[in-house]
Amino acid sequence: MSVTTATPARETAIRAGLGALGATSLGIAAFQALDPASFVEHIGPFGTASGHYLRDLATWAAAYGVCLLVAIGRPSWRMPVLAVGIVQGALHLINHIADAGNADPVSTGIADAVLLAAVLGVTVWLYLAVRETEVNR
Repeated sequence: MSVTTATPARETAIRAGLGALGATSLGIAAFQALDPASFVEHIGPFGTASGHYLRDLATWAAAYGVCLLVAIGRPSWRMPVLAVGIVQGALHLINHIADAGNADPVSTGIADAVLLAAVLGVTVWLYLAVRETEVNR
């Protein structure tokens, strides 16, 4: 059985991080689903937008965002949800690094990769912070 032993400051940081990642994921999902063409133009300029495929991606982002928000109040969800986020984030980052030069403009492709690396870094930090708070009994 594991028990959470986070200091109040660490617990506040973890909860804030989960909330920020969850809200961001839901915001991206809404943008992808409600205005796929604008999403491609401003965030992912890698070719012609397919509304269907962007809404498919939005379902992942929305589900992940909801799970992150639920994990705020359910500590047992934190490590598994963040682990999935790390795997998906690393694969997403690799894809963006590989395609950064295909964006129009290229600077947006590079900026996307940098931002994804930052989000992955936050996700890894949160995972490690959560792991450190768990003590096996």
